[in-house]
Amino acid sequence: MLLRAAAAALLLLVFGCDDPARCKPTPECVKQGKCSPNEKGACVAANDADCKGSEGCKQGGKCSAKANECVIASDADCKGSDDCKGKGLCSAQQGACINPETTIHPDCAKTCGSEGLCAMQGGRCAALSRFHCAGTSGDKPEKESPCATQGLCAAKAGRCSADSDKGCADSVACKKDGQCAAKDGRCVATAESCKSQAACERDGKCGEKGGACVATSSADCKKAARCKLEGTCSMKDGACVAASSADCAQSSVCAQVKRCLFKDGACVSAGGGKGDAAASGAPDKTRKTTIDGVGGL
Repeated sequence: MLLRAAAAALLLLVFGCDDPARCKPTPECVKQGKCSPNEKGACVAANDADCKGSEGCKQGGKCSAKANECVIASDADCKGSDDCKGKGLCSAQQGACINPETTIHPDCAKTCGSEGLCAMQGGRCAALSRFHCAGTSGDKPEKESPCATQGLCAAKAGRCSADSDKGCADSVACKKDGQCAAKDGRCVATAESCKSQAACERDGKCGEKGGACVATSSADCKKAARCKLEGTCSMKDGACVAASSADCAQSSVCAQVKRCLFKDGACVSAGGGKGDAAASGAPDKTRKTTIDGVGGL
């Protein structure tokens, strides 16, 4: 009996590894595509045909043979899988099936956070979804994202775009610069938003031109905080500027640091400088005399 068992084992060892059908009934063939014996008798994934019939291919896209294993090698592998149909994992990236609309490509990490260009498309980094533009699938976008900073919350033609007034109204660009309405894919300022934003009270930019808040009258400039602090009380080319010694004389920079005379577009001291170094006429670089240093807001 023992001799017959040993003989059968020897026959299996000698001839069994040459039987191409020996691996097919095994669980490894069904699940992992290891359906062909190699020269040592081990069951391996010898070709794509082995893999394409496996559960791993049907479920997760492991449909290509490489180094005797079934792997994900192309978008085509992923697109035929159940994970593509059920979870949207239809593109191949670094050996896995992913959803490019919710995934960051490693080569796009630098442009993803600030511009939303997170996915690789046609050899370039692109924005493919709100997730890329907002940095999250939740309602509140990430602080540094294009959605939060500029109101660019939707992906269009591979870039982040403004598609709603709400997205613009919730952005830093609205609060800071009055760009609160969506137009042609970007957030722009309106006459109404400019009057109600900080830029009007602070800088006198209370009117709208070309989608931006600008100064449209010297009356608005004279009401602005910077006029009182820095003497920028006259309107020129859409901005409030110091235009005369009268502008400078009524400001805090005159009262506090004696910059009371107008020269070359700025309020300067009697010696011609912007600081206390009047004798040399050079600005004092050691002392703040800007809106942040004089009076503050």
